[in-house]
Amino acid sequence: MRILQVNKYHYIKGGADTVFFNTTALLRSNGHEVAEFCTQNDKNIPSEYDCYFAHAPELRDQGVAAKIAGIPRFFSNPNAAKRLEELIAHFKPDVAHLHNIFNGLSLSILTVLRRHRIPVVITMHDTRFICPSSYFLQRGKACEKCLRWGGLYCGLKRCYQDNLLNSWMCALEMLHKEYLFDYDRCIDRYIFASRRFKGFHEARHSYFASKGTVLYNFLPGLPQIVPSASRGDYMLYYGRVTAEKGISTLVEAMERMPNIKLKVAGTGPLLDVLSSRAPHNVEFLGFLSGSSLFDVVRNASFVLVPSECEENNPLTVIEAYAHGKPVIGSRIGGVPEIITSHTGFTFTPGSIAGLCDAMAKADALTDAGYERMSAAARTFADENFHPGKYYSRLMDIYNEAINCTKH
Repeated sequence: MRILQVNKYHYIKGGADTVFFNTTALLRSNGHEVAEFCTQNDKNIPSEYDCYFAHAPELRDQGVAAKIAGIPRFFSNPNAAKRLEELIAHFKPDVAHLHNIFNGLSLSILTVLRRHRIPVVITMHDTRFICPSSYFLQRGKACEKCLRWGGLYCGLKRCYQDNLLNSWMCALEMLHKEYLFDYDRCIDRYIFASRRFKGFHEARHSYFASKGTVLYNFLPGLPQIVPSASRGDYMLYYGRVTAEKGISTLVEAMERMPNIKLKVAGTGPLLDVLSSRAPHNVEFLGFLSGSSLFDVVRNASFVLVPSECEENNPLTVIEAYAHGKPVIGSRIGGVPEIITSHTGFTFTPGSIAGLCDAMAKADALTDAGYERMSAAARTFADENFHPGKYYSRLMDIYNEAINCTKH
């Protein structure tokens, strides 16, 4: 099969980009021909097809005048449409799989794909179809008002990066796709990485229910990872050190848990203030990646995911389970879907008392109880995040989209 993988970035900036690269590699390893279509950027990883990449400078990094001049590209990028036409003529894809297309490639590429009768599948990495701020956040606080306001609230309350111009640009872009551009006629299948996010979208439009399916993200190399049932002497948080991730709540909770050690791997705007006031049982490791990070994961007892924002299908949980590490996570977004009573503990997001109780229960496990939970975590990973199972289901979705287009 000839598959077009579409994403704004051809370098890893966030979770959507990681999934984009992982999916591209998985498809190629299974013998498919894959072409990438992205935007031009100095940070891009080289690609055989980067001569077709679209011109779309990052507006958020530009001044006010450049942002205003670039507003039309938010809604329709003629250069992206032109370049995609050229790539289609050269590559002749059987199906297109879209990831992050907003604020760069724009919805204009959907019109091109429909004109060429190319089946379209899109992975819904965030809530950009129903919330301009991407994750139901208003300056770090949970907010679902755009489910009723259709995006207007984002502009009025400066929800996106607490920036008035950026917020209005995102709000207007959402209003455009919600009321002026019928994107659903161009999309054959929607992939959601959690039931929670699928439910959010279904509440807004029925076609997300009829065309949508839940497919958890996979972890490349999962079969080769040897899990560790060894119980380390510390708990671990790794990820961005930002308010919505619940790290402030976690550090405050550690003041009440002097007998438990916590290691924090990651950087972010709260790093300096939290490290200066953290109790003695909290150690900040800074940014870690690759084998250095996974060594810290393998030697931990539990991994903590105290998020206070609507997480989708957090990679942290997937990676922890792969290494046989149970997880303590907040009951928000897609997190409670992948933490069972056999694989970890959950608590009310933002609740210091609830987090302390969960950590105390985890710490009180017997060695035998911990080993059972570790084994259950790895089993859950094998059953839900295995690349082979992901590939099989993804091909089913592609074929469903192709059959839909034929009819």
